[in-house]
Parts: sequence; structure tokens; C-alpha cells
Amino acid sequence: MRPALPDLAAALRSLVAVAAITAIAMQWGPPGSATTAGGAAAIAGACAFQDSPRSRVPLVYLASALAGVAVLLGALTASVPVLFVVVAAAWCAGAAMLWANGPNTGLLGAASGALLVGAQVAPPALTAAPWTAALAVAGALTQAAVIAIWPPQRWRDQRDAVVTAYRSLATDTRRLVEDRDGWRVDTEPLVALREAFTRTTRPTSRRPADYRGWYALPERIAATLTDIASGSRSDALDRALEEAADTMMAVADTSRSGRVRTDVAITRFDSVVDDVEGPESGPVQRLSALLHEVVAMRLGDFVPSTPDAVRLRRSELPSSVRAAIETVRGHLRQRSPVLRHSARLAAAIVAGCAIEHLAHVPYGYWIPLTVLLVLRPETAHTYTRCVGRLAGSLVGIVAASTVLILLDPPTWVSAAFAVVGIASAYLVSGLGFIAMSSAVAAAAVFLLEVSRDGAPPSMTDPVLATLIGGGLAVVSHVVLPDDQLTRLAQRAGELLKTEIDYAATVIKGYVHVIEHPADALSAAWQRAYRARAAFEATSGAMRMEAPELRHWLRSYRTAVNSLTASCATLEANLPQGQPTIEDRQFAVTVDEYVEALCGDPPTAASPWTVDSAELEAAAQRLREAAARYGADDGSSRVLVAEASAIARHLNAIEVIPAPSAAR
Repeated sequence: MRPALPDLAAALRSLVAVAAITAIAMQWGPPGSATTAGGAAAIAGACAFQDSPRSRVPLVYLASALAGVAVLLGALTASVPVLFVVVAAAWCAGAAMLWANGPNTGLLGAASGALLVGAQVAPPALTAAPWTAALAVAGALTQAAVIAIWPPQRWRDQRDAVVTAYRSLATDTRRLVEDRDGWRVDTEPLVALREAFTRTTRPTSRRPADYRGWYALPERIAATLTDIASGSRSDALDRALEEAADTMMAVADTSRSGRVRTDVAITRFDSVVDDVEGPESGPVQRLSALLHEVVAMRLGDFVPSTPDAVRLRRSELPSSVRAAIETVRGHLRQRSPVLRHSARLAAAIVAGCAIEHLAHVPYGYWIPLTVLLVLRPETAHTYTRCVGRLAGSLVGIVAASTVLILLDPPTWVSAAFAVVGIASAYLVSGLGFIAMSSAVAAAAVFLLEVSRDGAPPSMTDPVLATLIGGGLAVVSHVVLPDDQLTRLAQRAGELLKTEIDYAATVIKGYVHVIEHPADALSAAWQRAYRARAAFEATSGAMRMEAPELRHWLRSYRTAVNSLTASCATLEANLPQGQPTIEDRQFAVTVDEYVEALCGDPPTAASPWTVDSAELEAAAQRLREAAARYGADDGSSRVLVAEASAIARHLNAIEVIPAPSAAR
């Protein structure tokens, strides 16, 4: 897993949990259980640190179950090589399909495969296999307990900021009912709320829609209340606003009774909102849609972040699981890059395990482990990143093996080194995949050493096994490549993603100070230029026999060129020095537009996706904010005009009829 960089205290608590379960397994567990228990705890800890505003503990529960089943299967079949190969291939193939739901779930699936493979290092007796699996589950659940009892400081800050923002909005709404003269929304809690959720993000960071909703919804409610304040007034409107204030105050109640209060409050609001008629009804209906979405998030309903959100009477976790299963089913098609990755991984695992057992390769378990470490469903960057991860893994293995050879430490010292390796993975989690691969590989060396049979440590054997595994990963891509249309779709998505990053960087410069703006803009432009070159190279290598494909390429290039022209116009009119647009509310609206523009986080199936309706709504809010806050200078007019043009260009790309697998 790739954890968000946690605060020091939270990371230390997680590491203590890893050390504790490893020590317990070493002292009282079956052979090999210390490795799998410590590994499961480390994986669950990384899962717990994912920057998701809700359901963190249930996610760790799922990771615990996955780890327990993987360890149980590995422990039961390790003594029967043929059966182990079949089970490992089937498990890894199924776990690879989790990439359809995003990189975090994909990495969790790969990590569970590593636990299964690691269970063969010191296989327990069949009667002890359930205890080995139970210790792995216990190790993962300790992370759930730690994160539930002592959540990281940033999460507490986010929760407090959400509560403060809704209480402030409720107070502002009641003030609006009592007296409109000089009324304004208190923006300080909203500023603090956005800062709590975005202080560690880059200008082009991509967050899921439900994450953005935690701080964007209060801002939209504030804008809607401002519109209501400028309109007419009636008794029906006052009653609706009073119930809206009660609803927001109930949402701010984090106790168990707050859920019941929230459900009752939104029902009372629904009973009076239809009484508002005339010109007042439009803003009130917008407020109603926003409040329903807020309540849905508060009650844990699984709904998308759209203006048409409705409350679904079902719990979040089962709904999330059902949605994830449906997403995986959608990739059970020939041209799916996720299915191709699953087939490649299964083939490489079969070959790696067969070489390990038939050739009796020392440290042979590093062959399938390396395959799991380096193989990813990355059509656009297959070989460079695969080789980069392999190089990082080799560095980590060499470094850890050197320590073991020089010190020949007892098992408890190796376990301590493993904890240090996990800590280093936390520290380098933001430095790129090569550094992360090195830290993870080093931690794995120490953790596997805990369960080895006492043979002298070696460097050449694990390095050789790692090279074999890396070679199998590369060969699997050569033998089972993605088809041309899939590669073209990936390159097209990469091109759009980099163009959007360029546009987002420029637009941010209108309302925020960019550090080293010339370097930032130049780097964004260079990435877009390289992505365009890669796209043209891929399309040029294809045979354009189908008229549909030629039409799609022509239309796609036209839309992307228009997008590039808008970016160039924005950059040409970018204010020098301090931003000329200083109104806080207008800046927030621009930030919302940029977030909608950047879209959702990339997945193996799509490097860039955007909700066209959300983007168009954000562009409309930007136009309205420009008129409301008097942003009518030259640069502001250019910003609003080109932002609307970019939304139109992207919507045009969205509706271009594309050939199969090119969307």
C-alpha cells in the first residue's frame, strides 16, 4: 500500500502494534507466523493511513479478512508444491482484478498475494495453519484498534473543522431568518475546513468526489444562503431556513444520537420546503439538494457527489462492496487492461513458483514476491516503471542483506530491523515508487529472516531470485501485451491528464501564489509535450483502416488542440507577482473548478476521468461568482471565459464517439 504520510505519533503507534504482534508470534506462534503476522499488521497499518475521511476502520477490517484468508491458504498448501502453485496463481489473479477499483485496492490485493507467498518460507503443520492465519488477522486488527482509539491528529482536525463549519452555517442561517440587514456568511470556518482537508495537496492533486464533498458542500451551502439573502422573503422561506439550520446543527452532532437527530431534521425540512413558491423556490431547492447530500454523507449512505444526490436507505459498507464487485465485473472483457494484468500476473506467478520448486532455487520465494512487487497494470509506462521498481527492490535487498551478513543478528533483532524498514517506507512514501520499492523490499528481507531456519544469510541468492522475478514480469508484458486500442486509450488519457494538470497549474496562479511559477509552468508544459509525443507515436504505429478510428482521432486532436489554445491564452494573461483576484469566496470557487477539472484519481482502466455534469456545474458557479463578487478586471474575464471554454472542450471529448477500448 502507498500510505499518506502520517503524523509522527500515529506512525509510532502503528509501528508499536507491528512490533507487538511480531513479538507475540515469535514467542508463542507456530513457525513462520511471525512473518505473516508482522506483514499483515504492516499492510493493515498502511491501509489505515489512507486519506479517506470515513470508514477507515471498516476498510482495515476488510484488509484483515483478506490477509487472514491469504495466509490460511498459503499455510495449508505450502507443503504441496503443485497445489500451492495453483492456489497462488488463482489468488493473485483474483486479487489483481481489484485494480479496477483504484490503486489502493490494487496494492492491497498485491500485498495479500505477498502474504500468501511468504507463508511458504517456514510452513507450519496443517493443524497449526489456522493459528497462523488467526495471528495474521489479529495483527491486522490491532491496527484497527489503534486507529479507532487514537486517530491521527490530522483526522481529528478534519472532524473538528467539519463540526465547526456546520455549526457556523446553522448559526448564520438562523441570523438570516432574524435579520437580513448587513448579513454575511462567516467564512473563517469554511476557510479552516478547506485548509484542514487540502493543506498537504499539490495544485493538481486528485481526490475522489466523496472526499471533496466534505469541504465543498459547506461552501456551496454558504453560496446558496448568500443568494437567498439577496432575494425576497416570506414566512414559508423562514420556516424552511429554520429547519435547514436544525438539520445542519444535527449534522454537526457527532454522537450516536446525532444520526437519529439528522434523520428527523431532514424529514422536517422536507415537510416545509415544498411550501416555498415563486422566485424563492429555486435557491431553496438547491439548498435542499445540498442538504440531502450532506445528510447522506453523515448517515454513511453510499451516494455520488452530484446535485441530484438522494438518500439511500442502506449502509455504506455493503453498498461499497456491491459497487466494487460491479466495477470488477465490468472489467471481465477481453480488452480490459485490468484483466490483461490479471492474466500476466497469474502466468508470471505460475512460472516463478514452478522455477522455485522445480529448480530448488535458494531464496526462491523472492521470485514470485518480486513479480508482485514490480508488476502493475500500467500500459503507458510499462517497462520504465517496472525496471525502476526492480532497481529499487534490488537496492533494498542488497542493503538489508549486507546488514544481515555483517551482523548476523538474532531473530528478535531482525524483527526490530523489519520495524525500522516499515518506518522508512512511511518516511519515503511521498518520494516516488523507486524509493518506496527499496524500503518495502528491505523491510521484507528482515521480516522474512525472522522465520528462516537459521541458515547463514546470503546476498547473491536473493538478488538472483529477484532478477529472475523481474525478468518474468517484463516477459509477461511482452508475451501478453495490451492490444493497440487499449494502448491508444491509455496514451489518450495520459495526454488529457497532463493537459489538465497544465491548465490547473495556470488557473491556480490567478488566485494563489505559486512557488517558482516559471519552473512549475515549464514542468507542466514539458509533461504535456511528452504525453502528446507518446500519443502521436502510438497512433502513428497503428493501422488506421477503420473509418471510425480515423474520425475519432481527428475529433480528439481537434478538441485537445482547442484545450491547449485555452491554456496558452490563460498563461499569456497570468498576472505577474501577486494574484490580482483577492476575494476569498471567488478564490474558493476557482479552487472548486480546478478540483472538478482535475477529476477523480487515476485508475488502471483510465488515467483521467471527469464528471462532465460536475465540471459544467463548477464552471457555472464560477461565472456566477464572477458576477456576484465583481471580478470584472481583464484577467478575471479571461479566466472565466477560458474556464468555460475548457469545460466545453472536455465535454466535446466526452461525447466523441470512440472505438471500442478507446474510451
